[in-house]
Amino acid sequence: MLKWLKEYSATVKRNFVCNLIDGALYSFAISFISLSAVTPVFVKKIGGSNISVGLLPVFWTVGFNFPQILIANYSSKQPYKKKLLLRTSLLQRVPWLLISFTSLFFIGKIESNIGLVIFFILFALAAVAGSLNLPGWFDLIAKLTPIHLRGRLFAFRSITGGALGIIGGWIVAMVLSKISFPENYAMLYLIAFLITMCSYIFLTLLKEDSPDDIHEEKGNKDFFRGLPKIIKEEKNFRNYLVADALLVTALMADVFYSINALSRFSLPDSYVGEITIIIMGSLILGNLFFGYMADHFGHKLNLLIASLSTFSACFIALNAYSLNLYMIAFAGSAFTTSLQQVSRLPIIAELSAENNRQTYIALTNMITSPFSLSGIIGGWIANHYGYSYIFIISMVCAFSASIWLIAMVKEPRKLNLDKTR
Repeated sequence: MLKWLKEYSATVKRNFVCNLIDGALYSFAISFISLSAVTPVFVKKIGGSNISVGLLPVFWTVGFNFPQILIANYSSKQPYKKKLLLRTSLLQRVPWLLISFTSLFFIGKIESNIGLVIFFILFALAAVAGSLNLPGWFDLIAKLTPIHLRGRLFAFRSITGGALGIIGGWIVAMVLSKISFPENYAMLYLIAFLITMCSYIFLTLLKEDSPDDIHEEKGNKDFFRGLPKIIKEEKNFRNYLVADALLVTALMADVFYSINALSRFSLPDSYVGEITIIIMGSLILGNLFFGYMADHFGHKLNLLIASLSTFSACFIALNAYSLNLYMIAFAGSAFTTSLQQVSRLPIIAELSAENNRQTYIALTNMITSPFSLSGIIGGWIANHYGYSYIFIISMVCAFSASIWLIAMVKEPRKLNLDKTR
C-alpha cells in the first residue's frame, strides 16, 4: 500500500482506503453521465434548446449548494456523523435510477417539453439530495482524515476514478453507437446508478470511533442570525467568496464545450465517449500533481491554477481550428474540475474553526451558488449570438478570479501557522 500511510493508525488507513474507493467508484459512475459531455447532448436529443443546456449548471449548482445551509446546523449537532451520512448518501443515488426508467419508458413517447420537465425535476432532485449529503459527508471526511492527507485523498480519489472513467468513456461510445435512442441513455444512467451503489458499500465500512465535541446547541434562529456575523468578521473568508463566485460564473462554459464541438466539427453523438476519455485521462494527469501541491503548498495555489485553466480552455475553444486542438479545451475543463475536487472544500475547512466547518461550507455554497444562474444567460447568448460570446465572458470571469485570489486571498494554512507561533 502507499508507504506514507505507514505512520498512521490502522483506523486512519482503513478510512483512507474506504473513502478513496468510494470516491473512485462514484467518479467512475459519473463518467457515464458526464455533466460536461453526456448529459448536455442528452438534453439536446430530448429536444432541449441552448437555454435548456444552460439550465444544467444552474439546476446542479443551485440544487447541490443552496440547500446545504438548511441541514448544516442539524448535522453539526450530531456527535456521530456516519448514520446521517448513510441515509443522505442513499437518497443521493436514487434519482439516477429514476432518470434511467424515465428515459426508457417515457422519453420519445411523450412530448419533448414534458420529457424535459420530467428530466429536470429528477436532475434537480439528484442535486438537492447531494446537497443534503455534502455537509455531513465532508465533515466526516475531515474528521477521519488528518489535514496533511486530505489533498492526497481527494487527488487519489480523482486519479483512480479517472482511470476507471477512461473505461467508462469507451463504454459510453459503444453504448451510444450500438443502441438506439433513448434506450442508450437509459442504459448509461442505469449503469451510473449501479456503480454508485457499489461505492455506497464502502461508506458503510467507514469507522467513526469517537463522537464530536458539541460545544453548544444552537437553535435554527440563532444559527441563521450568526451567518452575517461570519461574513462581516472573517475578511479572508469574505475575499475567498468573491473569488469562488467569479469562478462559478466562469464555469458556465463547461456544458457548451461538447455541444459546440459536435456542431462545429459535425460529429456523431457517440463521440462524447471519446470526449469522456479525454476528460478522465486529464483528471488522472492533473491529480498526479494537484494533491501533492495542496498538501505541501496549500489549496490557494490549486484554485489559482483552476482559474487559469478555465481561462485557457475557453481561449482554445474560441480559437481551435482543428478537432485535435479543440480537445485541449476538454483537458483544461477537466483540470479545473480536479483542482476544485482537491481544494475547494478543503480550503474552506482551513478557513473555518474545526467545530464550524459545516456552517462555513454551507454558507459558501449558499452565497456563491446563485452565480450559476449565469448558465441561463449563457444559453440565451448561445441562442442569439453563438457560443463564442459565452467563452469570452467565461474567460473574463476566470481571469478576474485569478487576480482576486492573488491580490486579496491569503493562504489560510500560513495564517493558521502564524497564529500558533
